[in-house]
Amino acid sequence: MNLKQPSSPGRTWCGPPVLAGLAAVGLVLALVAPASANSLGKVRLEYWRVSPRQASNVTYDSTTKNGLLTGKYNLTLDTNYDPDGDGTAGSGQGVDVYAAKDANNQIGTFCADLEQWAPTSMRVYDVFHPEEAPIGGGNTPIGIAKAWDLRRLFNQHTNDISTNDGAAAFQAAVWEIVYEDTGTYNVTSGDLSMTYYWGASSGWLDTANDWLGSLGTDTPDVGLRVLANTEKQDFAMWVPGLPADPLPEPVTMAGLVLGVGSLACYVRRRRR
Repeated sequence: MNLKQPSSPGRTWCGPPVLAGLAAVGLVLALVAPASANSLGKVRLEYWRVSPRQASNVTYDSTTKNGLLTGKYNLTLDTNYDPDGDGTAGSGQGVDVYAAKDANNQIGTFCADLEQWAPTSMRVYDVFHPEEAPIGGGNTPIGIAKAWDLRRLFNQHTNDISTNDGAAAFQAAVWEIVYEDTGTYNVTSGDLSMTYYWGASSGWLDTANDWLGSLGTDTPDVGLRVLANTEKQDFAMWVPGLPADPLPEPVTMAGLVLGVGSLACYVRRRRR
């Protein structure tokens, strides 16, 4: 099975030591998530249920959680929450999240956090670009490369989550992207691994691997946002009408740095 390799820049020699050092710094900056996260707005929500769904045993960081609900996480929004007093629920891009709710004031999301519990009462959440979202108990952003892989997943397979197997495969793929650091995406092995717990079948694990193995390298214009709370479980969702984050992929940033270095090298030679 041809599984997806998470994005990572290559190593390129670019002339004099100073320029090589500049390129190396650029590569490091490209891979490291921003030092501080910038909230794009606020919402107030609570967990309702996971449906459609299957269940799985999930192992990560030497911890196994058995019977974990694996599927679409439905959340209820507090439409009376008006933090800035302008008569509109939410603030900033949180207003766009509220606009995506259904007739029951609920939104469909996917869990991006295996370390904390879902909010069983109304909690205030911040809206983040996925690159900057402080995910999990350690509040650690996933960074640029994984954020783009999440966008590709949402762009390619959002229409496949209407069944139990489809929603479970999608959720498994989200967890794999967020938590896997071995260099290869595979939901049944590595830093994060999953096994079938209950449901109609276990074929969705293979489906998740198939999807992860064909993510590609495009940059879809997907308004993917993470709803994050420092004490409760975090969630990822596609917010219609919002653009993709204005942050380039690592390879793009590296190319920019190397391009500038090459230009400087050319100018230096011309001056000799």
